[in-house]
Amino acid sequence: MTHPPIPPTTYEIALDFLSRDGAKLDAPALVLKVRKAFPDADPRELNLAVETYIARRQAPDKLGEWAREGHFSVSLLQQASRESIASYRARYFAGRRHILEIGTGTGSDTAALARVAEHVTTIDGDPDTCELAKRNLSLQGITNVTFLVGKAEELIPSLTNPFDALFADPMRRTKSGERVWSGEDYAPPLSFLLGLQIGSLRAIKISPGLFVDPCPDGWSRQFVGYGEECLEQTLWFGSSVPDSSIVVTDRNVSWAPPQVATIPARADSLEGFIVEAHSTLNRCQHLDAFFAERAIKPIADDVAYGIADLQPEPSNLLSSYRIIESVPYSRKNLKPILTRLLWSNRTELKKRNFSGDIEQIRAELDLPKHTHTSPFGVVFFFRYHGKPWAVVAERLHEK
Repeated sequence: MTHPPIPPTTYEIALDFLSRDGAKLDAPALVLKVRKAFPDADPRELNLAVETYIARRQAPDKLGEWAREGHFSVSLLQQASRESIASYRARYFAGRRHILEIGTGTGSDTAALARVAEHVTTIDGDPDTCELAKRNLSLQGITNVTFLVGKAEELIPSLTNPFDALFADPMRRTKSGERVWSGEDYAPPLSFLLGLQIGSLRAIKISPGLFVDPCPDGWSRQFVGYGEECLEQTLWFGSSVPDSSIVVTDRNVSWAPPQVATIPARADSLEGFIVEAHSTLNRCQHLDAFFAERAIKPIADDVAYGIADLQPEPSNLLSSYRIIESVPYSRKNLKPILTRLLWSNRTELKKRNFSGDIEQIRAELDLPKHTHTSPFGVVFFFRYHGKPWAVVAERLHEK
């Protein structure tokens, strides 16, 4: 399906003005600049031009090079799937005839789905969002998408096309941009999306912090990471994705809990190697099973670090550190150790289930300024046997 050329709007004219001007990324100053340049224009369009101008600086890293000329509001870009995540998820939809998508957003998932399917129909409740997404797909040469504007709850009963798959990315922010934490506050609500009987394959993108327990019959949860972070969660129906599995798309690594898991004993000492697992493993709530497969002992039920007697094999899902010393935490106990090691202020401070403020601790330690020859390491803070504890360690290898 092709779309006729869209005439320049105030939004596009103001965006071109900012781009040619090379203005600095100061939102209040940019708003004043465009309102002065276009005094009779619609402020809403001018504000969107400012948001797009700012978002374009961040978009290529997330969406690819085409996004340097893309169209986004800041909140839409924040919710958009990274290019590698959208492409990974779209593989499951390869060969589908007609996919229904709920929640167009920037069009990042729409584009990925359209590349592997014959056709995509996408629904979004905001006409401006649909217009921006149309431009984004046009920039990528994608034409096999139909756009519908309206509430999914109202539009879906009137659709007659026989869709063979469903993908949903419900809005997880308020109109003012604040995150919502309950699935029933999504738009559309999560219960509505789970109840749709559309296609034999369905996927719903939700927050990684929303734990759907119990998982509805036929559905599975997958926690999706990129870099160091767990960024998304996908609920799957009709796929081969194991429940509570994880994937880190930029590292091309995945893991699923075994059907029968071994519960490892808790660490009885803080010696040897301290291990930090990828955040997706903590989110999936099967970290103990992952540790058990690798002879790693969890430090405690509420501390997502483990202890290994032998140096663990390098892995894209964990980082290992050789323990130098461990002490009950106090400045009096910790400062002399770091002074003896000559560690600089480049030393990394990490915490789990620890109430102390890391930046305040950093200030209290007053480590010397880093130079190119200064040694540095990592200090872990957590509660151990009911007391605040510090483990001083050196990193063995990068993730």
